Amino acid sequence: MALLLFVLIHFAAAAAAESSRSPATALFVLGDSTVSCASSILPLNLTAPSLSSAGPCLFPSGRRLLPDLLAAKMGLPPPPLISTLNGTAAAAARGVNFGGQYGDRGIFRMGAVGQQLRLAAETLQLLQLETGTPQDAPSAAAAAGAVFVLSFGTDAYARLLARGPAEAAAAAPKHGRRGLGRLLADRIARAVAELYEAEVRRVAVMGVAPLGCAPRVMWEAGGGRGCVEEANELIEGYNARLAARLEDLRPQLPGADVVFCDVYKGMMEIISNPRRHGLEESREACCGVGPFKATVGCLSTEMACAAPERHVWWDLYTPTDAVAALVANWSWSSPPPATSSGSGDSDVMGICSPMSLQQLAAGSPPPA
Repeated sequence: MALLLFVLIHFAAAAAAESSRSPATALFVLGDSTVSCASSILPLNLTAPSLSSAGPCLFPSGRRLLPDLLAAKMGLPPPPLISTLNGTAAAAARGVNFGGQYGDRGIFRMGAVGQQLRLAAETLQLLQLETGTPQDAPSAAAAAGAVFVLSFGTDAYARLLARGPAEAAAAAPKHGRRGLGRLLADRIARAVAELYEAEVRRVAVMGVAPLGCAPRVMWEAGGGRGCVEEANELIEGYNARLAARLEDLRPQLPGADVVFCDVYKGMMEIISNPRRHGLEESREACCGVGPFKATVGCLSTEMACAAPERHVWWDLYTPTDAVAALVANWSWSSPPPATSSGSGDSDVMGICSPMSLQQLAAGSPPPA
């Protein structure tokens, strides 16, 4: 009887702690070129003999990537790149963008996840020391108030789908085209578990967009006929495996909220119905040269179109700011309840489960 009472009290205390979780005070981001101008997917003309980074974004002052958009919704400043910080806790207190930090120079850069995790762990330790929080405390303050966003996979699949350098074709047989998805999904799931061990309790994992509809892939593999279904099927398989791995992981992480955001779903809605969302061009990139503006990537401002806000794609693989804003909005908000006629607001869709990023940041419980 005493043991039963102890167990009940323990669970009641845990439930009370969860219900009183405060809004997020920091945003930490790990990922590839989808989150950081410090890296790029491929060399701009895809003719270089290696797949190393081509450097920073051409127009960093004009690009708003996912971390900037989500930080604004959370009432936080854009998380600074880790490479720009001065090593003090104050500079990292409201978040850090670890994106673009690679642990290897392999074709698919699988070491990037581990390298960025190590940097994140070191940053959390620095914050704990600064605030005087014991490292073995039940909930370290630095981690408890943070939302972590993970966005990997786009660069890896862009390399896999590239017909250019021979390294990409040579590397694929090591994993198999579908094997890459298994490896990457399992690595991301382990990363979430490792963050949990570091006392992180709020994590959002972003899926990969339909790169089979990206200008470069459509021009190269599809002959201009439209989205390349084989490429999209590979990415859908990865996204499905990743979502399933996170679903299996949740019961093993008591007290944590782990969200998966289906970027593929949001992007396909935009590509299929561009005019519904204020866009006009869903096939041709805004900045580039050649068919679909995809033969050579964006090399200068003179190559950019006059109205990027009307395009789905900025360059070979990157969505425009207008599309990024839509995906961020759909990640942040849940769709309104359906009306009595069974329909809701068609301009609002939810792409995250089991809760929106707004609920994750606010510390709200998931919907029943």
